[in-house]
Amino acid sequence: MPGRIHSLLPALIAAISFQSARAEHLPITAFARIPAIRSVAISPNGERLLYITGHEDREVLVTMPTAGNTPLHPVVGSQPGEFDLKWCGWANDNRILCGVAATRTIQGKVFPISRLVAVNADGSKMRVLIQNTDAGTAQFQDEILDWTPEEPDSVLIELDIERTGHPGVYELNVDTGRQGIRARPHTSIRTFSTDGSGNIRLGMGYTSNSTTLQYFARLDNEKKWLPLTKVDQFNAGGSLTPLAVIPGTNRAFASGFYEGREALWEMDMTDQASPTLVFSHPLVDAADPLLTPDRKLIGIWYETDRPFVYYTDEDRRALMKAVNKALPDTFNYISDYSQDRKTYVISAFSDVEAATFYLLSAETNRLSRIRTAYPELDPKTLGRMQSITYKARDGVEVPGYLTAPVGVRAEKLPLIVMPHGGPISRDSWDFDFLRAFLVNRGYAVLQMNFRGSSGYGDAWYSDAHQDWGGLTYNDITDGTRWAIQQGIADPQRVCIVGWSFGGYAALLSAVRNNDLYKCSASIAGVSDLKDLLREARYYYSKAFIREQIGTNKEKLIEDSPVRHAEKINMPVFLIHGDRDVQADVEHSRQMVSALKKADKPYKAIFLEDATHQLRRQSDRVTLLTELEKFLSQHLGPGVAAPGP
Repeated sequence: MPGRIHSLLPALIAAISFQSARAEHLPITAFARIPAIRSVAISPNGERLLYITGHEDREVLVTMPTAGNTPLHPVVGSQPGEFDLKWCGWANDNRILCGVAATRTIQGKVFPISRLVAVNADGSKMRVLIQNTDAGTAQFQDEILDWTPEEPDSVLIELDIERTGHPGVYELNVDTGRQGIRARPHTSIRTFSTDGSGNIRLGMGYTSNSTTLQYFARLDNEKKWLPLTKVDQFNAGGSLTPLAVIPGTNRAFASGFYEGREALWEMDMTDQASPTLVFSHPLVDAADPLLTPDRKLIGIWYETDRPFVYYTDEDRRALMKAVNKALPDTFNYISDYSQDRKTYVISAFSDVEAATFYLLSAETNRLSRIRTAYPELDPKTLGRMQSITYKARDGVEVPGYLTAPVGVRAEKLPLIVMPHGGPISRDSWDFDFLRAFLVNRGYAVLQMNFRGSSGYGDAWYSDAHQDWGGLTYNDITDGTRWAIQQGIADPQRVCIVGWSFGGYAALLSAVRNNDLYKCSASIAGVSDLKDLLREARYYYSKAFIREQIGTNKEKLIEDSPVRHAEKINMPVFLIHGDRDVQADVEHSRQMVSALKKADKPYKAIFLEDATHQLRRQSDRVTLLTELEKFLSQHLGPGVAAPGP
């Protein structure tokens, strides 16, 4: 159970009502835009930057020098509906590699694929490296394991050429695409990792009918794989999960439980010494590693009501202390650095400011702004997230966030309840374009980290195991009732809106809580748990999916919204992309058929060539435009701050 990490209701209402500036309705495109900057990387010599920038439905890789005012140089772009840019990075001071994502349909099922493109920083000598070779059969061709800075003409890449789920590791020439085997496929290993210096040191595997992960290690300067540890994903116990090898040693950073919370450990891969605790937090998990592109662990990420990073060395702690002093209103972390560690890329964000990137000179302590992801939005006009907790029906306190429109008191507001996706995920103090838009339109937004969310310890997750429609659902419902009882929400103007698992929760709420909500909106949501379970057969990780959802047929039917459409007595909004590889579009199509058969009111939109995340600006414009109409029709317009 998470601890108390917020101020109570009177302070909450005061804090929200104190927000300044009356917020006008901003253009939908300001929220729906593709981020103007992401995937920022610095060249090894520190002289150039690259990043991906969005314009309308396209993304383009651009480069720029770190010094001077030279204009951006466009290098390569996406092709909407055909392929998207996933990431880009420097193979050496001139050659850039980019992973591109696309989908393929096989027997009616949409599958993801990826390819690897190499190009010079000036846009010349572009080529697809693997697709047209003997290794071109691999589904994923952009899994870079190691950038091998000591060998600038090559990288190490993981390829499953035989498509067995057991890849090999290859040395790939970034100019010619020539490949040479470095580690042959191993029947017990499904993914490898290196020490960041070109040495393959760790392997992880599992069988298709087991939820236990088996880790293997190579000792320094040895080739033999040794069993290291086993971790059951649903009952980790005292097991340690290796995160990153400490180069030149037989030690590794690892995550493992300490007093019921995941913590950072240092483990001896020879098993000659006991693990030592590096960092833990008494309330939340500290389990997400902050890794550099060369796979070195520099810190561990954890979140209470706000995110933090514990850095593992004194120099970086001192560096970030200075950065945090210069940027006190954002959460800041190291996202890349030059090979000589004299120039750093800093990423900064807050609840009202999307990712903003800075260049930091460690020699001069000069911090210069590169660009922000949503430049048309003024953070001062966006509603601030306030951390809250509420008591569930069994007395357990559930943490969450409440965001109210700028300039209004958190009293009798039209409320959007917005459960997060996953459900093994969590809501965070971060910018979210959908929440920001809804708040700008005058609706308060309630988000909660219900049981089953990640980040709050083993018990918090396991208490909701195989119970999507039970404890997890009850925590969402109890949060809605809390907001009404506290006078925050107008009980006649509450709607539930969710994406992915959140869309599932919204549909189930339409089935079960006609008394509580006036409408329901599902974005790329799941409607049938039995179908979701059947879809698991397409994946090597099917045992994990079965264990997460459960196999009790009666419960799966009871907890599936599509099976109970006749009980719905509120308008339902559905939107889904037909290239969704995470939640098949058939979930929404079947829900529409059930609603139509039951003669229930609904609005459904199916977006051609759209993904689960609705990555194109045009898709997000459609989402926000149609959702605003739906909410205005069924909740009425949002509130506005009083005039001056």
